[in-house]
Formats: sequence, C-alpha cells, structure tokens
Amino acid sequence: MPRSDRQPGRSRALAAAIGLLLSACAVRHASPDGITIEHDTLQPELAAIDAERHCAKYGKKAVLVRTTAEAPSASLFYLNSSLSVFDCVPE
Repeated sequence: MPRSDRQPGRSRALAAAIGLLLSACAVRHASPDGITIEHDTLQPELAAIDAERHCAKYGKKAVLVRTTAEAPSASLFYLNSSLSVFDCVPE
C-alpha cells in the first residue's frame, strides 16, 4: 500500500537545495580590483556570474585573467575543481 503522508513538493525542494549546494562556488579572494573563485571545472559560467556580480558592486565588469586546475575540493564536493581569477575593470 503506498504511503499517503509523503510530500512530493518537499522532496523536490530538498533536491533543488542539494543541487545548489553542489554547484556553488567558493570565493578565495575578493577586492574592488578583482576576485578569485574556486568552482567545478564543468561549470565555469557559475564563477563568471559570481565575478560579474562582485565587480558590478564597484561599477566595473569582470574580465577572466586565467583558469587553472585545482586538486579536488572535498569541502565543495567537486571532483574536478578549477580556480578562476577575474580582474574588475572599468566598463
């Protein structure tokens, strides 16, 4: 007999929260001149979005300087980590 006390909306919300956690970026360094972000190698666009948001606070735009491979990040649950450095430059 199926359980009728399950809440499908709750399961979807939990899955979405886990997905966001796994796709999050970690800021290593941030200043008005730039930002360094650790991110999943397969999702560089998330780092770019975070960098744009950061630089916009200073009326600037983010420009990718370099991306390097990093050791897997246990704290972020990444198997393939990268470190991207962005400069904040005038628009």
